[in-house]
Amino acid sequence: MKKLIYLLPVLTVFLFSSCSSDDDENNENPEAVYNIVNNGNGGVTSINDANDSEPLEVVQAVPSVQNSDYPKSMPIVLFFNDKIYLNSLETGFEVMQNGEKIGGTVSINEGANGFAILTFSPSEIFASNATIELSLIGVQDDGGNEIDGGIYQLVYQTNNQNTGSFDGNGDFSSSEGVLFIGDGAIMNGNQGCVSPVTGSGFAAITTGDALISSGSAIGGASSMMILGAIEESFTSVSFSYNFLSTEFNEFVDSEFDDSVIVTVIGSEGAYSEFITSVNTVGIDGNTQCEGFPGIPDTGDDYAGATGWINKTINTGNIGTPAYVIFLVTDVADTIYSSVLAIDNVSY
Repeated sequence: MKKLIYLLPVLTVFLFSSCSSDDDENNENPEAVYNIVNNGNGGVTSINDANDSEPLEVVQAVPSVQNSDYPKSMPIVLFFNDKIYLNSLETGFEVMQNGEKIGGTVSINEGANGFAILTFSPSEIFASNATIELSLIGVQDDGGNEIDGGIYQLVYQTNNQNTGSFDGNGDFSSSEGVLFIGDGAIMNGNQGCVSPVTGSGFAAITTGDALISSGSAIGGASSMMILGAIEESFTSVSFSYNFLSTEFNEFVDSEFDDSVIVTVIGSEGAYSEFITSVNTVGIDGNTQCEGFPGIPDTGDDYAGATGWINKTINTGNIGTPAYVIFLVTDVADTIYSSVLAIDNVSY
């Protein structure tokens, strides 16, 4: 019951289902269908790196603290140390909710280092107080090397955190419809090198320990901001972002590539996109930032910032209610913090 579809050269879509022989005989609905969308070259359709003998590894996971509880609207994000061989996901990828297989969208984005970033969003938002288990079994990289140890598993629980509707709050004039996981806050007025784009404040999340709030990044590495529920229908989301990092400039072009991912989830689908990273910005793309709370928190006395950048992502019609989820994460380390500031959200 597998179906393979090729669209554009840079966009490959796999549809595959997990089903038993009884399902085939009785023509029943499959237990789970995974829609794999490959954005860029993070996923490959052939094994072509003969010089690669290192096992595939998950170098960063969100959520990263297993057997803890997280909001049911939160996606799962995995950062890898290589590209993923897409065909190996057909039999090697599975997500369970309370012991039952569930389907959804698997987005493979390409990081600045060329490696895969996998985001899973369920077909329907996870249930409250559920146990979620993601498994990668025998998944391979572009050299044919399996995931380290042959299997990777992530287990956590969901909760029902909810902050109301985000509609009409794109300038962050209130906390309505804004949920922070980790270290995040709505910041009022000028904060050193960062000033609001519209209104009197902006939102920010960090990879650090209580830099702008009383919270700490998940596993010392990642924070999220969940906007929603959004009841208005839309096909695109626009926002302004400013990416700050203590990793500028000494860790540019290294494996320590703090990154930003945006995921949009609705009742009829999901979309995920890699936005930026330390290596993407590079030395020439940032200027010194002074006066922002908490940074630099490690290393030398230089922290860099991109300044405000306007961004639009085309999500297509994903249905409502919908959620827009911003993630900033350390990659391959839990030090040298980064900050993502967001303002002027519209859809």
